Order: sequence, then C-alpha cells, then structure tokens
Amino acid sequence: MLVGQAQKAPAPDEAARAAILKLFASLTDEQKKAALRELDDKDRYKEDFPGVQRPGVPFSKMTAEQKAMVADVVKTICSDYGATRCLEVAKQDGDGQRYVTFFGTPTADGRFAWRFAQHHLTLIYAEFGKDKANEFGPILLGGNPVKTLWDEEEKILLELNAALSPDDAKAIKGKGSATSGALIDAQAVKIADLSEKPRALARKLLEKRLEVFSTDRRKVLDEMIQKEGGIESLRIAIWGDASKSQKDGGSYHWKIGGTAVVCDWQTMGKDHIHMTVRGRAKA
Repeated sequence: MLVGQAQKAPAPDEAARAAILKLFASLTDEQKKAALRELDDKDRYKEDFPGVQRPGVPFSKMTAEQKAMVADVVKTICSDYGATRCLEVAKQDGDGQRYVTFFGTPTADGRFAWRFAQHHLTLIYAEFGKDKANEFGPILLGGNPVKTLWDEEEKILLELNAALSPDDAKAIKGKGSATSGALIDAQAVKIADLSEKPRALARKLLEKRLEVFSTDRRKVLDEMIQKEGGIESLRIAIWGDASKSQKDGGSYHWKIGGTAVVCDWQTMGKDHIHMTVRGRAKA
C-alpha cells in the first residue's frame, strides 16, 4: 500500500463479524460453556422485555475488556444513532441482568448468531455464511425511564396522528392484537391507502426505526419489505390516544408490518416503552 494511502474501512457486517470473533476468542472455557447454544436453539427467537434470567454468560462474569468488546459489537450492528441509544438503555440494568449468548460457534464464514439481551434491550446479529439472510432479529428496544431516547420517533407518530382525516382515523384504528411482536392484522389499512400527508409520515416513522441499524443490517430488513411489495404495501394501525406524548399522559400502541415483518411501539406507562423489530421470511 502506498504511503499515505487510506485503508478502506470494512463494511459494517464485516466489522461486526470480526468484533464477534474477537469477543468469542477472549472467552474462557467456563464462559464459553455458559455462552454457547446450538444455532437452532429455540431461545434464539424468544422475546423477553422484563429483566429475567436468560441463557448466556452474564456481564458480571466478564472482564472490563470483554464488556468493551460487547460495546464494539453494538456499534458495528447499529448506526451511530442506534448505538448511542442502545448503549444508554444498557446502563439501566446491573451487570447480573445483562447476558451475551452465541448460537452456534462463530467462524469467519459459518452460520451463527450473537445476542446481547437484558431488560428493554435485545440485539441480535445473525450470520448465514454463504446462504442469503432470511431473518432479522427479533430486536427489542425501549426503556424505563425512556427519557428523551426515542423522542424523535414519537414526534413523527404524533404528527401522523394529527394529520389523519376522519376517514384515515377510522381506517387506522387498531384491529386485532396490539401485543408487542404480534404480526399486524390482515385487515389493517395499507399505508398506500392513507391520504398523502399521513402516508408520507408513516413511511418516515418506519424509516426512523430502521435508522437504528447499520446499513448492512438494514439491507436484510429492506429486502424483506420489498418482498412484501415495499413500504406502502405494509399495513399500519394505532391503538389508544396518540393525541399527545406518553410523557403528557398519551397512552397508545402502534404497529407497522406485513406477513413477515413487524415494527411496533407499546406505551406501558409514563416514560416506559416497549419496541419490537422483527422479520422472518417465509420458506
């Protein structure tokens, strides 16, 4: 390489893989025994918001250097916007409630998944080797107290709600299950069927959530959305009172999704939010 020539930065997924391999190599045999599960272990798809005991090696059993490596992985699978928020949520729990899990032994070109999970935060990086990725997450976000972490996203939702015509408001009213992570009801209104301003804001709302992730991670979900027909073919629903912020007493849930993709927000109380992003392509 010529003197002074800048070295090309690795792509986000390349950096994530390298960071995960480095973290795994640093583990002792005892730590690996606690952290390692089979690739298809059913716990890989479990969605737990509460601070419960989980499979994996707890932060309390990791060195300061290893904890820093976990933060490095978070920074590679998230954008700067997302990493800042995820690492802030991570501070809300003690080390004994944070867990790192490897599903399958990580290798440079093999299939494996890595998970960092705790109360209000679950981040998963899944590597499919030579096969094309066909799943995303499940990712759990939120916080309690959430403070200002997700204000930008909530602002868009409040603007969307305020822009609804009477017909839009009737069509977007939540049907079916508002449960976090549940697929949206097939009878929910399509984003394309909203009037112009709320349609644009619904797109903006979803894009703000996807802004949490690195460009490479986002591509996985973007491809699933395209298979659904694009963002405007996804459906949207709002439950409850979205006329004001949850900080001011607003109590609402919203969901955007299709047959394979779900993105949602649940207001659990003042300053307490649950958020899910998940995609899993049908075989």
